Formats: sequence, C-alpha cells, structure tokens
Amino acid sequence: MNRATKMTELPALTVDFLNAKGILIDNVFASLWRETGMKTLLSRAGFNKRSGTPMHEVIYGLMLWIWLKKESIGMFAREGLQGAMGKDVFYGTINREDLNWRNFHGQTAAKTVQAFKAPGKKAFVVDDTVAGRFGKKMPGISSHFDHTRGRHMMGQQVLTLGLSCDEGFVPLDSESFISP
Repeated sequence: MNRATKMTELPALTVDFLNAKGILIDNVFASLWRETGMKTLLSRAGFNKRSGTPMHEVIYGLMLWIWLKKESIGMFAREGLQGAMGKDVFYGTINREDLNWRNFHGQTAAKTVQAFKAPGKKAFVVDDTVAGRFGKKMPGISSHFDHTRGRHMMGQQVLTLGLSCDEGFVPLDSESFISP
C-alpha cells in the first residue's frame, strides 16, 4: 500500500479503512472489481482494443490512479505499476473518442443501485458545482455564476444527478456546461 497518499484529501471513512490493520487495499479493490463484473460491463459498453494490454486492465489501472489521487499518470505508471503499462497507454485510452464513457457509467450506476436493497428513504439529489480552473490553454473553461460564493468565476460547471439513501450516494449521470 502506498502510504504517500494524502490522507487529508480522502473521505473520513476511506481514511479509517486505509489505516485499519490487516487490510490490503489492492486486494479489496481487485475483489470489488471481480464481484461487480466490471470486465463484462466494459465489454457491453464497447470498450475494446485490437492489441497490447487488454482494455479491462487499462481501465482498472486508470480507476486505481483516480482512487489513489496520484499527482500524474506518468508518476503512477512509473512508480505504481513499475513498467507494466506506460503512461502512453493511459493517455491513449483517455483520449479515445470512440469509447462511450457515459454508457459505461450508466451501467455501473445501475448495477450499484440494484445492490441497494435496504428499505428506507431514497431521494434523487441534483448537484450544481462550479470547479474553478485557471490557465491559458485549458479546454472547456468559461465564466459561471457560483451560487455558493455569490460571484462569477472561471471554471467548469458540472450538473450531477444522484440517488441518495441510507447506504450511500450513487451518481447516476452528470453533464458539463460551458457558457457562451
């Protein structure tokens, strides 16, 4: 396990889980990946490659990179994977326009919602978040009114629909908006 992960950036329950003795997070993540049938979901969503590292292994690596919040894909590929996959494989997958990420997300969300079997209150939640972004060559940056700050700011606006219940929160769909 990588102890260099910044614990302050992770949710409290996740930090407690990572600090528990006898927990090997890579094994937990691998078991969850198998139990949810991610390889099948990726295949149904049309995620495939002609050669090289199988697509399900590339996506698995990308999910670990996001979850561990490493600074860069290059650093993660170099340190975490120790040459098993290079950064070019990850960047190439992210930049492929033929991959339907929204379909994959929808299938994953549907499978997760099916697992919520406990009776209780359930509610749809709509979240409108403006993520501040700066830089000269940042794609998708525009001016948005942030209601929480009460002012306009440069960034990306993301609208997310999710299902909230006693067992947790599942983002069902999201959309990014760019102001004209």
